[in-house]
Amino acid sequence: MDLNLANETLPDECWKVVGIWGDRLCPELAEYVHCRNCPAYGVAGRQLLDRPPPLDYLDEMTERVAHIPDVVDQHPLKLLVFRVGGAWLALPSMVIEKTLAPAPVIPIPGRSNRHFLGLVNTLGELRLCLTLEHFIESESESESLVPMARVFPRMLIVKLEGDRWVFPADEVIGTLDWQSQQLDSVPSNLQRSQRGLVSGLFVYGGRRVALLNEKRLARLMMEALA
Repeated sequence: MDLNLANETLPDECWKVVGIWGDRLCPELAEYVHCRNCPAYGVAGRQLLDRPPPLDYLDEMTERVAHIPDVVDQHPLKLLVFRVGGAWLALPSMVIEKTLAPAPVIPIPGRSNRHFLGLVNTLGELRLCLTLEHFIESESESESLVPMARVFPRMLIVKLEGDRWVFPADEVIGTLDWQSQQLDSVPSNLQRSQRGLVSGLFVYGGRRVALLNEKRLARLMMEALA
């Protein structure tokens, strides 16, 4: 094959006709073994790179460079989603120590109230048991999550500000990763009615879920014991 490399005329994609991707009858294969080693293939590659850009190339590249990519949180929030009454709630999974089957609660005369239920035996230890039901206003108008075959009430052991508490949950969905930038801010009227307990809102499975502020929750639980 007589290649005029000085003129660098693009071969008619001979590698697809008589070359390694064709019928392999090219006599140059005896010397170069593969089309990648052939000068004709190199000439075609240079002409491909040197070809004039398409008319809309600059506009397309300008649009790509100008586009602000979505920011991905490298450290997403790990949350446990659960339901108390008609309210769907979430807490950081790091404060959840255990989820247990429901256990009897022993009321304390003169101390139990609508927040503080009493004592519960969890794994051989008596823990203070409170309910979140009266701390949070439910979102009964929201659409429900996809119904599950069976709903299992649970008791959650949480560690808040160094203290351990137990509270019942009517349903526990499980843990999920959530991007912090996907949290909605809390409207001022809801912030007031929830006493600063809700730090953010998000929609999961058709339900609006309230992310609880664990520090504020710890203070409210301590106030419930007073």
